[in-house]
Amino acid sequence: MTSPDSSTAERLASLEARMNRMDDLYELIERQFTEFRVGMTQQVTQLREEMTRQSTELRADMNRQSAALRADMNRQFDVMNGQLGELRSDMNQRFEHVDRRFEQVDRRFEQFEYRFQALDAKGDRHFTWIVGIQVALMLAVIGAMMGAYYR
Repeated sequence: MTSPDSSTAERLASLEARMNRMDDLYELIERQFTEFRVGMTQQVTQLREEMTRQSTELRADMNRQSAALRADMNRQFDVMNGQLGELRSDMNQRFEHVDRRFEQVDRRFEQFEYRFQALDAKGDRHFTWIVGIQVALMLAVIGAMMGAYYR
């Protein structure tokens, strides 16, 4: 059999060997974790740089598209303003045409009024003549009757 001291010494040597291996394993894990952390930091940095670059490109693209949209809208508004100007001038022409038609109708009413006044004056003259003829006829009949009576 082995002595208790030798067994303890062997066990202690075995335990020390295991602890040395665990220290080596711990150093390996720590080194790998450090490498992993450095690698992750580099990747996060690269990702941030890429995201910054892409957001800058996106912002520039959005600004270009916004400017193009503004320019297109301005062109459309100019076209609409032109069309509204044409519509306004067309409506003004139509109102002027309607005004001219009303002036023509007013002139025709004035002509009818003048004709009615002329007809009224003519009727007054004819009435005066008819009354005058009737009075003259009545005087002639009375004179003839008086002349026949006194003869």
